Amino acid sequence: MTTGAGANDVPTGRHRVVLAVGAGVLAASVVVLTLGLPTGRPVGVEDNGDGFRLYCGLGLIPRTVDRLAAWKGGVVTDFAVGAPICGSSTPSSATLVLQAAVLGHDGSFALTTVGWWYAVLVGVVVGVAAWAASAGGLWRTAVLVVPVAPLALAPFTRLFVSTYAEPAGLLGALAVACGVAGVMVTRRAQRRARTVALVLVAVGGAVAATAKPAYLPVLVAAVVVCAVVRVGRRRPWRVVGPAIALVAVVLTAWPVAAAVTFQNQVYEGANVHDVVFTLALTELGPAATSELGLPPEAAALTGDGYFNAPPRATADWWVRAIRDEPDATRAAAYTALARDPAVLLRAVGVGLQATTGADLPYLAAGPGDVTRPSPPGGDPGWSGAEQPELHFVLGATRVPWLPTALVLLALGAAVSTVAWRRRAPACARWCLAAGLGAATAVGLVVAAVLGDGYFEVFKHVWLAAYLLVLTGLCLLGALARLALPGSRR
Repeated sequence: MTTGAGANDVPTGRHRVVLAVGAGVLAASVVVLTLGLPTGRPVGVEDNGDGFRLYCGLGLIPRTVDRLAAWKGGVVTDFAVGAPICGSSTPSSATLVLQAAVLGHDGSFALTTVGWWYAVLVGVVVGVAAWAASAGGLWRTAVLVVPVAPLALAPFTRLFVSTYAEPAGLLGALAVACGVAGVMVTRRAQRRARTVALVLVAVGGAVAATAKPAYLPVLVAAVVVCAVVRVGRRRPWRVVGPAIALVAVVLTAWPVAAAVTFQNQVYEGANVHDVVFTLALTELGPAATSELGLPPEAAALTGDGYFNAPPRATADWWVRAIRDEPDATRAAAYTALARDPAVLLRAVGVGLQATTGADLPYLAAGPGDVTRPSPPGGDPGWSGAEQPELHFVLGATRVPWLPTALVLLALGAAVSTVAWRRRAPACARWCLAAGLGAATAVGLVVAAVLGDGYFEVFKHVWLAAYLLVLTGLCLLGALARLALPGSRR
């Protein structure tokens, strides 16, 4: 699989290592500079309460007036290190990064350390991908610009300075994208390079899926890539890709199951409430209460998320439906939604439109006020937790149809390659990469909307926004490749 450079363009030995190191340093520098890590005033993301789930089990205690980091009007970066303040952190690959960052810190910890760790990990990912891609030619490593370029945008990179699980998902998605880029510019015969690229794809999928269960679509995409891409032309090399896919599934099955179990034990009631009241009743209308097994008065909670509703109902019907029988209530909501495919499509469209709010302006980026007590109910209005705020924000979107149009265009381009890929294989690979990004983004949107309704939908589809940026860049790559000489190669 080549893209147009000659064989004499391929660096060898030490040159490939030097190229890989240079690419890794450059990518890490993009993250460092975008975050402003050396300045002492880094760009980060205000905690909305979710960060507590990861840092509480590590003994991190915010140095604030109430020992909480949430809703301080900015980012709390100064922590004390002591005994854990909860039973255990949420199972997540992001917790491993936090644990590594905390090592060696006795008594105090700066959140900027996490940003430096993620910058280094980004450098490692890009360096490994550059080594693999360089087997196809020196200039073909430029394909890595596509997954790395969005990291120069603060809406994505600033999550690296936070205690959320999302940044590990971004790191995993980056690894998948870089691995796919390596596959695009190597041939079957370049077995070691292509194997390394596929391992990077699998590791990225595993990191993303274990960051949050909602990021499982990234692992699915990684497994599909590994299963269909071939290494070599004879056995045992021909089974390398499928074998990597199988190992990825086996190794991630238990961590993902553990995270799902933890989520259901701690937050199932909240998730079911959000699915019912911010999604099902919002889209189906108050008449759907009977179909969901709820009394008519339940419609009064339509649009209210679990964490920002008025004092939640203590009536027997709410306790029964949300606390005692959450599985049955959620199943009834899904069944009601499935009966009207137009409603489901509209819900996915809302999720896609929410990707235009990837900058998450309701979560401040600057320093937080350590003297400000955290409000008990939080401040999640803009996030889509309440109606009509969600529709107001979506209505202010400049190009509301763009994400959906981009997905349809990318999927159409990918499907169309069946008819013409042999005439312009290089262009076809870009189209297939765009289709992969679009399909994965849609998978993330579906997981977000069906998992927690419209509650904080902008943050929940944030990773999908990154993948849609990659999708657009891949489509531009396809056009550029078609216009350049040698597109048949």
